[in-house]
Amino acid sequence: MPAPQPSHYYIYYPIRLGQEGDLARVLDLIQADLARGLGIRGRYLRKADDPWTWMEIYENVPDPTAFETALASALEAHGFARFLEEGRHRHVERFIPCA
Repeated sequence: MPAPQPSHYYIYYPIRLGQEGDLARVLDLIQADLARGLGIRGRYLRKADDPWTWMEIYENVPDPTAFETALASALEAHGFARFLEEGRHRHVERFIPCA
């Protein structure tokens, strides 16, 4: 039986402007938690023509269930929700390699 293919996560969301520095520090902490706990190294970006939209990328995730659980815990532990634009949420997209 072939090994499961790794998953790649692309997570984007609208942020509250004026908190970019604090958000970057919290994302560094969240990503350090994931690297320490699961060995998953992430990165984050800002949309070039839209400073309100940020994205996190996590590639080669071997166990999606463990990753999603750890990510949710880290988001909660670091109070991530305060950075989201009111009434908005994170959009999580998970991709796998073709064939």
